[in-house]
Amino acid sequence: MRSIVLGGIAAASLVLALAGCATTAGSAPDAPASPDATDSPAAPAAPVGTGTDAQARLADLPTPSATEPVLAIGTVLEQDGSAILCVGAVAESAPPQCDGPELLGWDWAAFDHEETSGVRWVQGVAIEGTYDAEAQTFTPTGEPTSAAAIQLPAVETPEGELDEATIAAVQEDLTTIPGPNMLGSWGERGTVVLNVTYDDGSVQAAIDDIYGDGVVFVVPALR
Repeated sequence: MRSIVLGGIAAASLVLALAGCATTAGSAPDAPASPDATDSPAAPAAPVGTGTDAQARLADLPTPSATEPVLAIGTVLEQDGSAILCVGAVAESAPPQCDGPELLGWDWAAFDHEETSGVRWVQGVAIEGTYDAEAQTFTPTGEPTSAAAIQLPAVETPEGELDEATIAAVQEDLTTIPGPNMLGSWGERGTVVLNVTYDDGSVQAAIDDIYGDGVVFVVPALR
């Protein structure tokens, strides 16, 4: 941290500077000072580029894996003989319907669950594990527990300055992202929120490179 000390030399300089600024009777007044940079109107923000070019770049968006344990909170659903970890939206049907990575090593007998039409599921499960994006599998590294016992820090969406038309155009682009990492998007507080399965920071960096900082806020389901 820098500190500024006014000593005798600085004080003397200040006196000489004031004396030089004084005008004699009849002399022309000094020209008005130029306004500070903060007084000048800010340059308008560049428009956000959407459409074909942005969508082409979104096709190459990274899909990172979580090699270190992350926390998943969601629904476990039996599907085609396997257990699926639903980290995105779940259709409220009977039984529920959803998509997600295969949950390896899941033991239905070890956790209370519901069953309808031969399909088993359980909601509100918290599981720590690793995520393989290419294989679309989640491998538990700890015992599952109730999500009610977990308190995650809140995620606050930063405030942006996008208008509704721009938000809609960016969301239209995001629907073209291939693969299962894309879970959904919505507009909030003047920005676009993109919900993905997992992000190690590379997804946010790639999105910022496409649209610029502060346009899309990436929120991973696995944290």
